[in-house]
Amino acid sequence: MMFKNSLESRRQRILLLATASAGAVAALLPGTAMAQAEPAAVTDPNAIIVTARRGAEDVQDVPVSVQVVTGDRLEELAITSADELGKIAPGLTLVNNNASTQISLRGVAWRPGSGTPATPVYLNEVPFDPGNTIVSIFDIGQIEVLRGPQGTSRGAPSISGAITMTTRRPDMDEFGGFVQGQYGTADHWSVQAAVNVPIVPDILAVRLATNIEDSEFNRIYSVNSDIQPELRDRSFRGTVLFEPTNTISIQGMYQRRTTDKAFYAQVVGTGSPGAAASPLAGFGLGLGAIPANFNGPSLTLDDRASVQDEPSRFKEVIDLLTINASWEVFGQTLSYNFGRQFNRSPASFTSVDQLNMIPGFEAYTSPDNIGLSDWRTHEIRLSGEEVADLPIDYDLGWFSKHSNGNILFSAPSYLAGAFGSPSSLPGVVTTPNPAYILNSSTRIGIGQYFDSFYGNLTFHVTDRTELRGGIAVLRDRVPVTLNVTVADGLSNAGFFPVLQGAFTNPQSPFAVTNPNSPFFGFPVPTTCAGVGAYFGQNFVNSASYPGVCDAVVNGAANTPPSQSNNDIYHDLIYNFQLSHRFTDDLMIYATTGSSFRTGLPAINNPGLPTNLVTPAPETAKTYEIGFKSRLADIFTVNASVFQIDYGNQLTTFEGVRYWNTIASRVATTSLAFYRNIDSQVRGFELELGAQPTDNLSFGGTLAYSRIKSEGGSVPCNDSAQPAITAANPINFCTSPAGQVLNQDSPWSATANGSYTVPFGSLEGYFRFNVSYRGSNPNFGNFATNGVSRSAESYTVVDLFAGIAGEDDVWNLGLYAKNVFDTQVELTRNNVLNNVYAPYAGAPSGYNTITTNAPREIGVSLRFAFGSR
Repeated sequence: MMFKNSLESRRQRILLLATASAGAVAALLPGTAMAQAEPAAVTDPNAIIVTARRGAEDVQDVPVSVQVVTGDRLEELAITSADELGKIAPGLTLVNNNASTQISLRGVAWRPGSGTPATPVYLNEVPFDPGNTIVSIFDIGQIEVLRGPQGTSRGAPSISGAITMTTRRPDMDEFGGFVQGQYGTADHWSVQAAVNVPIVPDILAVRLATNIEDSEFNRIYSVNSDIQPELRDRSFRGTVLFEPTNTISIQGMYQRRTTDKAFYAQVVGTGSPGAAASPLAGFGLGLGAIPANFNGPSLTLDDRASVQDEPSRFKEVIDLLTINASWEVFGQTLSYNFGRQFNRSPASFTSVDQLNMIPGFEAYTSPDNIGLSDWRTHEIRLSGEEVADLPIDYDLGWFSKHSNGNILFSAPSYLAGAFGSPSSLPGVVTTPNPAYILNSSTRIGIGQYFDSFYGNLTFHVTDRTELRGGIAVLRDRVPVTLNVTVADGLSNAGFFPVLQGAFTNPQSPFAVTNPNSPFFGFPVPTTCAGVGAYFGQNFVNSASYPGVCDAVVNGAANTPPSQSNNDIYHDLIYNFQLSHRFTDDLMIYATTGSSFRTGLPAINNPGLPTNLVTPAPETAKTYEIGFKSRLADIFTVNASVFQIDYGNQLTTFEGVRYWNTIASRVATTSLAFYRNIDSQVRGFELELGAQPTDNLSFGGTLAYSRIKSEGGSVPCNDSAQPAITAANPINFCTSPAGQVLNQDSPWSATANGSYTVPFGSLEGYFRFNVSYRGSNPNFGNFATNGVSRSAESYTVVDLFAGIAGEDDVWNLGLYAKNVFDTQVELTRNNVLNNVYAPYAGAPSGYNTITTNAPREIGVSLRFAFGSR
């Protein structure tokens, strides 16, 4: 049964007290839970303590599918990046790559621009922007991957799960710290360090930590540039813990991360086959023959190559602040959690010419933050273990997230004439003529004002049966403004000499002897203005290219109307759990819950028709049953099966062709283009663990989740559909019921093990981790005509070996990640060749792809002292 929190001192809150009396009053193990977590009954001194339900409990006693990764485990596997967490948590995908950042759990994916995260990421109980938390990992106490509905005990709603990360807490009693360094393939090195200083014993302590890391990022290199891909991360964190009394605890953490990235997009294919000369090339109306491979050579997956002339560049300067406070009063606990995010990043530069259709010049879009955005969260929570002497626990809370900011998105369009005269071939001119650049800027103001009032009751029906229910009332307002400004520009028409020659050349059938005589009722044109009159266009004589015409592009005419909305959404979500412990070693549970999530407008889709900018909110219901068991205190077996019914699931449709109303041409949608579709997710998870001896342990996990369409219409590229024009800005195709919508592989599994051998006061160790991903039915997104090719399955093996000193004071190890250098495609996209219209007649010959990380071999060294 649950016991009232009656700890007598601060030390008792962090030491596990085992007693032989009736029942065991437990406290928190050092470094395993947040400052505001309430102790719970724990009887096993080797128990893994989690805070999945906001209290400290043995993971085997929690009726929730949860996987735990301790800070020590991260160090053992040389993990410094959140991207690698998927190798030890099947069904979880974390990718940190700016616009391509992705979190996927139970098959449900989230990317920036889709709205409220489908899988919130909490740092010290604050659900920060995931792109700013799944970066470098250092001085971590514990990471918990929670699967299943959230939102009635945590502020941010989620149906697929949540990820909680806690930084190491300062130690009140002992000075100490550690320093750890590793160096690996491709000049990948990192140094992590921390120092713990008790200022006033038992009352005030400080912990300082840092991560300094350099690497060649994704190790994709360009055949057209000597600039190397690069990642430079400099992160610093300071944590203060203040406990003036036995009942008050206040922890504050401030972290600054500065990350510089230079990276390329990988391509595969034969390169452009070129194009034949235009029949009118001799008259200045078209290009001569475009040579094959003008944009790059034939490239394969194993080349890990790009054809960009320069890399995309990002610099992120992100500050995170968390405050966690708790006060134990009258047997209850009052908690307050505060989070503040400061985005001080300058403008970034994203390549839009990944196929190198403009050789010698790199075209960029440039998103930039205007001022310092406001992003903050508050949570107030009251919880207790007794209600009028009834076997009931409760918690009540209010969670609020308010954010607003402005992004200025600059997206130049290169019009005909930007790279030379009408007959200039690719690569001849590499500096654009500014007169032929149509500069557009989109100012997007995005805010979110989300409030949640939630409550939970846990009724202990018997010592072995528990019923828990909770509800949350949500209010979400998403103010959005979108204003586009387009400057004037010129587009080279190029046909003045053709018409002039046709009229004045005696051999021409259209020749006239008197230039002033009428031609089909009109005077013979002798200026570009006259030529324009025939076509209803505003033509002028070109100042850059004598003898030809330029069309004047009116920016105001290409500017779509401003968009503004201030939609307010309300919803009520619920979560109910029933669990029963048949024996001390076997528990079965059932869960049902609901969720709600708003979508955000499509960013980085210039000229998208206004009726396609913002999707509808999604709703979901989940059903899950599972069990947790121990066998002979050696083996653990946990399993769960689930079903998620989605209404209006927010789904990304990258690469769909649409009519750009700004540039008056066909464009393709970005990752931030989301539409809705009803779907259903079904899957299961299985987790195994074994420790037959003190120096030998094994573990394994298996996860499966498949998303299928319930039927509907979705944006698509289909050759059978009408051409994309201003009158038909986008095409929709039928998504038949049963169509697989997974963006990641439905199957994933891991296996790991550890074996240690004593050598006197030393200890040798060997560890392995095997990660398997099954075939992916969709190469990231829908393909042409709704037909997707399947990505192959693959397995990655990581090995670790080394020797450690007594009490693990020092550790020297070798590691090999992706030992067999397995290389597979994860996604493939057919990028539209429309960066520069005059060269669009030559196929690119490339697709862009993403791949897994290549092999890395390295060495690590760690030294610790004191409290560590």
